Amino acid sequence: MRRYESVWVVNGDLPDEEVKSAIEKFSRIISSQGGTVVGLEEWGRRKLSYKIQGTIRGYYVLADFAGSSETVKELERNYRIDDRIIRYITTKKSDKVNLEALQAEIAAKAKAAAPAPEPEAAVSAEEPGAMVEAAAPSEPAAPAKED
Repeated sequence: MRRYESVWVVNGDLPDEEVKSAIEKFSRIISSQGGTVVGLEEWGRRKLSYKIQGTIRGYYVLADFAGSSETVKELERNYRIDDRIIRYITTKKSDKVNLEALQAEIAAKAKAAAPAPEPEAAVSAEEPGAMVEAAAPSEPAAPAKED
């Protein structure tokens, strides 16, 4: 397996549902070809520097994935077929991929993306006789004055 990055531009005039379905389609293609999607970044709608196929806006997407050369061939074949895609480029990041390190990277990204759980009060206010103290806001220490 090798590590790749693929950036594609979806026609910016399309509704959000069409853009999301295009993103899902290409993620499924990577997975169905035996690849592993490490990260998927949606850069959003941006103005193009020149007209491409009559459009002046595009929706940019970056996929970081590991797969074989066959995965890239199938992905780029589908880019060419799909009318929603106006530009694409795929680059190789590395020749060899350590699968254990890749899984650890995916887990770390998932953990970072997950919202942090809110701390719960030690004593519930609903319990009879329970008192809950409100934390007093801490004031920053005044800077020491030098004479």
